[in-house]
Amino acid sequence: MVKTIEAYHEEPVVQVFMLFIQTARIAQKYSDMRFFQALGLSTVKYIALKALAHNDGVLSHSKLAVWTDTKRHNITTLVKRMEIEGLVTTRTSNEDRRFTMVELTDKGRDLLSQADVVGYDLIKKAMSGIDKQKAVQLDRILRILRDSINTASKDIVITTPNRVEDL
Repeated sequence: MVKTIEAYHEEPVVQVFMLFIQTARIAQKYSDMRFFQALGLSTVKYIALKALAHNDGVLSHSKLAVWTDTKRHNITTLVKRMEIEGLVTTRTSNEDRRFTMVELTDKGRDLLSQADVVGYDLIKKAMSGIDKQKAVQLDRILRILRDSINTASKDIVITTPNRVEDL
C-alpha cells in the first residue's frame, strides 16, 4: 500500500489538480509494484510490449519512444535491456537504413500474455469504484486536462496514444 496524505486546498480547481497529481503517482507506483511482483516487469516494459503487439510486432525506436513516453536516449537503454532478456530483437530498417526496428519475440509475446492477466486485474481493482458512465466522464475530463497541460507546456512535448485501444 502506498502512503498518502490527503491533499486539501480551498480552491476546488487547485484541490482537484493536487489530487490528480497524487493519484497519477500512486497509480504508477501501484502498477509498477504489481507487474514487478508478478513477473519482474516494469510498467514501461509492459507498455512497450503492448505497443509492439498492437503494431504487428514491429516498431522503430522513435515510435516506441512515443508509445512509452520515453526520451530517445532512454528508449535505447530500455530496448537493450529487453533484448538481453530475449523479449525483443533489433534490426536495421529495410526501407530506411537510418532507422532501427524493434521486433517482438515469441518470449516477449508469451510474457505479454501473462502480463495482460496482471494488467486487467490491476485495472479491475484500481477502477473498482468507477462504473462505465463515470469512466466515460472521467475520460472526457482527463482528456481536457491532458490537452490543457499540453497547451500550457508549449516547449515540452507530451505525447500519448489517444485511445486505450491504441495501447
